[in-house]
Amino acid sequence: MSVNDAREPQAARVREALGEIGPASWGELVNHLGEGRGKGGNRLRRLLNRMLEGGEIVRAGRNRYRLSNAKYESGIVEWSGSQLGVSLQSGDSMVLESASGVRDGDTVHVLVDDGIAQFVELIKPSATPVVGTFQRDGTHAHLESLVPGYSERVELIGSFPGCREGDVVEVQILGIERGRPQGRVKAVIQHENEVERACTAIIRAHRVPHEWPSVVAEESVQKSVLEVDRKDRVDLRDTAFVTIDGEDARDFDDALYAEPRARGGWRLLVAIADVAHYVRSGSALDQEAVARGNSVYFPDRVIPMLPESLSNNLCSLRPNEDRLAMICELTLTRSANVTTFSFYEAVIRSHSRLTYTEVDQYLKSRETNLPDAICASLQHLYSIYQGLRVRRSDRGALDFESREGRIEIRQGSPVGVVPIERTEAHLIVEEAMIAANVAAANYLQSQESLVMYRVHEPPQREKIEQLRNIFQSVGQRFPGGIRSPRDLQRLVETTPKTRIEPWIWELLILRTLQQARYFPGNKGHFGLALSSYAHFTSPIRRYADLINHRLIKARLRKARRSAVGYEELEDIGAHISMTERRAENATRAVDAWLKCSLLEERVGEAFGGTIVTVTEFGVFVELDDIHVQGLLHVSRLGSDYYKWVPNLMSLVGARSGHRFSLGQRLRVVVEDVSVELGRVNLRTEAPKRKQGVRRRRRKKVI
Repeated sequence: MSVNDAREPQAARVREALGEIGPASWGELVNHLGEGRGKGGNRLRRLLNRMLEGGEIVRAGRNRYRLSNAKYESGIVEWSGSQLGVSLQSGDSMVLESASGVRDGDTVHVLVDDGIAQFVELIKPSATPVVGTFQRDGTHAHLESLVPGYSERVELIGSFPGCREGDVVEVQILGIERGRPQGRVKAVIQHENEVERACTAIIRAHRVPHEWPSVVAEESVQKSVLEVDRKDRVDLRDTAFVTIDGEDARDFDDALYAEPRARGGWRLLVAIADVAHYVRSGSALDQEAVARGNSVYFPDRVIPMLPESLSNNLCSLRPNEDRLAMICELTLTRSANVTTFSFYEAVIRSHSRLTYTEVDQYLKSRETNLPDAICASLQHLYSIYQGLRVRRSDRGALDFESREGRIEIRQGSPVGVVPIERTEAHLIVEEAMIAANVAAANYLQSQESLVMYRVHEPPQREKIEQLRNIFQSVGQRFPGGIRSPRDLQRLVETTPKTRIEPWIWELLILRTLQQARYFPGNKGHFGLALSSYAHFTSPIRRYADLINHRLIKARLRKARRSAVGYEELEDIGAHISMTERRAENATRAVDAWLKCSLLEERVGEAFGGTIVTVTEFGVFVELDDIHVQGLLHVSRLGSDYYKWVPNLMSLVGARSGHRFSLGQRLRVVVEDVSVELGRVNLRTEAPKRKQGVRRRRRKKVI
């Protein structure tokens, strides 16, 4: 494809001008070329647009142009979990722009300039089907895609036997015609109930690996701990370890025990399932585990990182069964300051499988049938937790209460949303795991080993400025500098409880934060206010933890060098960070689907809600009880003309002066619901007519 147009001799003059003066606006080019601002200026503008389309020049800022260093390349489109990129044949990877109609796995031509790839044309569609809902348009039909990063409406060709409106289908993309993707129905995804329909569709749409390759299934997995496995391990089977999890948990990867020290303080043992003993690096099982990256949890199922023979059986710390474990032993002072730590391999036997509810009840009443050794350990764990929470507060870590709700399922259908309560039992486990994870990072650092860190970098300056504008728009004080999580925590704690509830400020601050990721370079953990942090405590369901287990084992065995290099760790870290985002997006999509399913039969009903986001095109309102957000479009705000006022972060009526602002409470009506896409459209509730005698209109006298 040539970017030069021989019929436009003026293009050479434009190139020469930009070469001389650098980036220039249209007006500067007009003056430099001596063009008039009439017909000559219009010709120049048309020429610039053609040169832009051809890639000969590019925009430099909003209204300026510069010469392009662009070149044409081909590559494979990749979805990172948040945006589209392209992996080029040259080996480079970069963000993909102007990518209308393309998706993960497509082979494309792109125009590369300054590290950005602009989509030019589709060479070959991905062989992976697109998952979405079947929709009829009279005699025609189309697919509403459920694939993240691919919101295109796919025109369906051929026949559609057995396809009904709203069916979840798989469609093979054939190409792009007249700017619109075309495809053929490959299969209808069957389902038994609404929950299965939602989970199956989202799993396939988000390409969550859910089928085990035959080579993995063929790998032999032993059924129980062998005598040879116990060799050279510390025997802790008599120690009163317990697991503390939710009622429906099956994979128990951590167990706890605590006891007092003679000189004061405590000895805390955190036992973690020794997954690395069974999953050998480079095996088919290991390759599938890294491909999955993590387990994914849905309302009706779990897509495990490891086969259930491991995740729910051999590796799971089930009660009264011998299990191999990695031990993190911590010594703590009376104020819960960790003074020493060590790691070693052991064999343990969990003495009881406890739930959060059972532990909470015991801590409140001290009434239980549990053995004395377990009760004593629980009391010591509680004391340690209290000290660790104080230290957490002292270092200024973020500590926000979650407003998430768990969807209650009955006979395969959602029936309501139950608030998730984070009790002291949850916090006991949470603080113990954080302490062990910190120790894992510090131990590997002390051994001069590589580490797969859990990195959480400080918020970007632009995000902080956006947050500052929001605070100032409602008249709230915002400090001069945000340098630590303590500064953000204080924003919530010191902000007056006016019309805006604290949970909204917490939501805004969470949006300000960067996303945590896995990386072999230590950049600290901003949210936890920790200088070093690494995941170690969940190797059954997170591949990062399995990596760190292997690195610790290598140091325990005095290995001179790591079996994995920095660059390999960097690549794995980027991949498992993507799989984590994929899992989060998938679970969030199912959650939105089922919440919208609850609303589908309540279209036309009025709800109370809170404005959580204000944009130029409308406001997003979180509905009470269901905790789903819906769009109240600017066209649905009433008869007034509403305009966006940035310094007030509000939509303001031109005639009435009425505002729609952050944190505002209002009554809205559910206008329509798109269940599969998780979208809710709202309108304002019509004001109630005042009661009284209706006035009769006077007849006009002619």
